[in-house]
Amino acid sequence: MAEPVLTAFVNDADSRRTVREADPTARVHQGTVRNAVRACRGDRSTDIMIVDLDGEQNPLAHVAALLEVCRPESVILAVGSDNNVSLANDLYRGGVFLYLPKPLDAANLGSAIHEVVAVTEDQSRPQIQASKVVLVHGKGMGVNTVVALLAHLAGDMGRYVSCLDLDASFGSLSLALDTEPERGLAQVLEDGDGADELALDRLQAAVTNRIGLLAHPIDLAGQNPLPEVGVVNLIRSLSSHAHLILICGASLAQIATISHLITCHVIVFEPTPAGVSVAARWLRILGGAESALVMNHARPLPNLIGQDQLRNAFAGRLPEIAIPYVRNMAESMALGEPERALPRRDQDALNGLLRTLLGAGASQSERAAE
Repeated sequence: MAEPVLTAFVNDADSRRTVREADPTARVHQGTVRNAVRACRGDRSTDIMIVDLDGEQNPLAHVAALLEVCRPESVILAVGSDNNVSLANDLYRGGVFLYLPKPLDAANLGSAIHEVVAVTEDQSRPQIQASKVVLVHGKGMGVNTVVALLAHLAGDMGRYVSCLDLDASFGSLSLALDTEPERGLAQVLEDGDGADELALDRLQAAVTNRIGLLAHPIDLAGQNPLPEVGVVNLIRSLSSHAHLILICGASLAQIATISHLITCHVIVFEPTPAGVSVAARWLRILGGAESALVMNHARPLPNLIGQDQLRNAFAGRLPEIAIPYVRNMAESMALGEPERALPRRDQDALNGLLRTLLGAGASQSERAAE
């Protein structure tokens, strides 16, 4: 397939320079989304278009006009100075592939372009040869944030991910992923026979083109615990559908029933005496099962725990990863980009954990990016 052609209409010089850095072959013009509309009325739209919303009083109307005059195959990336979650969600609902707030970063923009290429080149799901099942523990310690981070980073690696929230009473992973669950999870678990590929496609809500969510809808909260055998068969069905299955909200009975399917347990805890105590208890419950400790600074707390205390609590172990407190994490999660809120060092640490969990080095998409 020929390399996709990218055209950008961007107002400020810094952003135009960043676009050229991200893609030296891009056709970069000074202008806004309004100029892009005029260009597409007179000429065929290119494969990828970057349009600037700055300077337009009603950018959504101009985006709608652009989508009317450009080819259906053209992918639109919008940029602007307004870092507003509501605006981003309106753009996504309207048909924009991604919204990138200014100032633009060449690495992030390059990743977005690579994601567009991956989506347009291969719309079909590959045959899954080996699936890894990761059970995440630590309710109230930022588990949803960690699951969302791992899911998005795995998706960035080119992997397909299924996120399964088993909490039928207070499950809130769907809120963290800003995705309404599809109905039917309770019925599949009650039937106990798992689900075929068509049923899984209907059951999984699309978070992104590579991340699916299975959870109980919020308005059905408060259900009684469901049969554990249904969970076993559902996970087996998912194993041919996703490279990585991330599970949270499991009860102790469910954990005992599915333990033989789990590749690794991830224990999330806050750096507080209570958080460390809960994590140590999980290690005792899990015995010698493969596990990783993630210390999550979910709140702006003072440093209450030292390394010696951690070693004493965890029989000489230290956490594999410490996630810092990030002020804009909630906003980044609402934009569907939680990983971009993390400093590069912490992204690299989580990527290292993911590669260990997945049992492989760089994926094909990573090698292509290099």
